[in-house]
Amino acid sequence: MKNSHKLDIYSKKQRWKQILLLSAVLIGVGSLWYTSGLVKHIQITERQKMEVWAEAVRIVTSADLDTELAFPFSVIENNTHIPVILTDAEGEIIFQRNLDSLKTENPKYLFRQLEHAREENDSLVIDLGSGEYQLLYYRDSFLLRQLIFFPYVQLGVIILFILVSYIAFSVSRTAEQNEVWTGMSKETAHQLGTPISSLIGWMELLKDSDLDPSMILDMQKDTSRLEKITDRFSKIGSRPLMKDSDLTSILKESLEYIKNRGPHNVEYLLDLPSKPIIISLNDTLFEWVIENLLKNATDAIEGAGRIILHAVDIEDSVIVDVEDTGKGIAKSRFRTIFKPGYTTKKRGWGLGLSLSKRIIESY
Repeated sequence: MKNSHKLDIYSKKQRWKQILLLSAVLIGVGSLWYTSGLVKHIQITERQKMEVWAEAVRIVTSADLDTELAFPFSVIENNTHIPVILTDAEGEIIFQRNLDSLKTENPKYLFRQLEHAREENDSLVIDLGSGEYQLLYYRDSFLLRQLIFFPYVQLGVIILFILVSYIAFSVSRTAEQNEVWTGMSKETAHQLGTPISSLIGWMELLKDSDLDPSMILDMQKDTSRLEKITDRFSKIGSRPLMKDSDLTSILKESLEYIKNRGPHNVEYLLDLPSKPIIISLNDTLFEWVIENLLKNATDAIEGAGRIILHAVDIEDSVIVDVEDTGKGIAKSRFRTIFKPGYTTKKRGWGLGLSLSKRIIESY
């Protein structure tokens, strides 16, 4: 029940992430869809305005002395936001409005604007009669161009905000978890220290008794082991003390320790280089990592099996690999196995791999 509860916690966490991601996608798609509809509506409105503006130009251009021009002129003058370019039948620019007044004296600028207008909207033909005509080109208004790019800018800002918030939250959470790990480890070392010191004192007294020396020797081994465990906990969160150590010797000792306490139907093998591998590391904590991996490999084997501890020296790096014939881990669980509390065992707290990962990354 405990294991299924832990698995359910991480499954729910993953599901919430998927739901949040889907919600973000839906919000983004909805925003783009709504803005796209709004842009099309404004484009239709601007097209209708340009049709009215083209008719006003036609009336003014072909007007006689009796034509009332007040309204057509007002229509032409009231267009203050849609850039327009008027050309003759040969394509020569004869009029422009709402372009950059500082650049309109430059012919290259005008023709560049004309090309943009041709790409953005279909031209309007102004029939002047007698086979003469003019062509009206117009660009999207500044408001419309802003509206086209607005959702992308909006989504970019939202994504940036979410990323920054997520990174800040992750850093804060990691720092908090590190404090918890450090505090818990140091408190454990402190709590173990007093009874272990007492046991060592009793061991000295027992040496003077009539007990079998072999029994006392076994007890000394166990108390030495407890001292090593206490030392490991005390080093978590402390400034790492690195020193040159023989990696092959550490691996041999770790495998021998697990082998002596493992089931007899599991075969423990070493695959190490013939020469010593000297690297700088914290041997106490590194031993802990290897023992955790070997214990997990042992627990994963049902019945008879084999565990091989490999070490390969490649130029400026060393690869250590634990191979076993156990049942393995589903690919979907590769990232979850390092989460605190995750375990598939009936007994255990699921802290071994999480702690091992922290040791490797920090020390």
